[in-house]
Amino acid sequence: MPILRDIPIVLNPEAVVAAPRPELLRAAEAAIALGQTLWQPMALYDRFELRAVEGERVALAYPSGAEAILQVGPHADLLIPAVQVLVSVMTIGPALERRVHELQAAGQGLQSYLLDNVGVLALGAVGEAIRCLAEEAAAAQGWGVSPALSPGSLVGWPVQGQRELCALLPLAEIGVHLNEYCVLVPHKSVSVLIGLGPGYQARHVGSLCRYCALQDTCWRRREDAGQNPLPLSHLGGEGRGKGWGEGLTGEKPASAGQPGGRP
Repeated sequence: MPILRDIPIVLNPEAVVAAPRPELLRAAEAAIALGQTLWQPMALYDRFELRAVEGERVALAYPSGAEAILQVGPHADLLIPAVQVLVSVMTIGPALERRVHELQAAGQGLQSYLLDNVGVLALGAVGEAIRCLAEEAAAAQGWGVSPALSPGSLVGWPVQGQRELCALLPLAEIGVHLNEYCVLVPHKSVSVLIGLGPGYQARHVGSLCRYCALQDTCWRRREDAGQNPLPLSHLGGEGRGKGWGEGLTGEKPASAGQPGGRP
């Protein structure tokens, strides 16, 4: 099973904090430096033939010919143009998350929150690598691509859908598993499905914002969600895409001084 490793992650302090005050930017730089010693980015992926989209159900074919059914929900029609799908599970490993909780327990709320944001952005950078891989695979066939779809983010595809989606891949190969609530562990992990096919006009994997279950609360949501998604300059890198860490891990920004918040 293909695994992307040693994925380059370059983050900017300005992406970590909402208010670019000098003292916060210095703290963000320190959080990024700490994150570089902790994250272990990996992405497990494979491509599957899409057999059919019937109502809210999507039928995929294993290389062996066996069939897998995904209950994607009312937006399953986003995959009607697809001939194949790329399925991936990505992670930055458990070490950064452990350090976030250690800092919080030690009363270092700001440092904990900044490191947590760094982890979200690092996971976004791993997501960009998979999006680029999907785009390149599609371009080689003269095809286009769908938006990146994930259980728990796509309206009508609940997080429980990760059970069927993640069953397509051997998660243990990258040290990831699903818990009893169908949440990926480590929590800075995400699953995604991207359609590839000649029926898509888009050549770049688009934003999920207009279909996202968090669209009314997400602090990174674009007003023009139908256009190209938020540039990854907002995620600490070049390219395209929404910050996967917010929607796809099920995390929401917390209040300032708590992991995931914004000062």
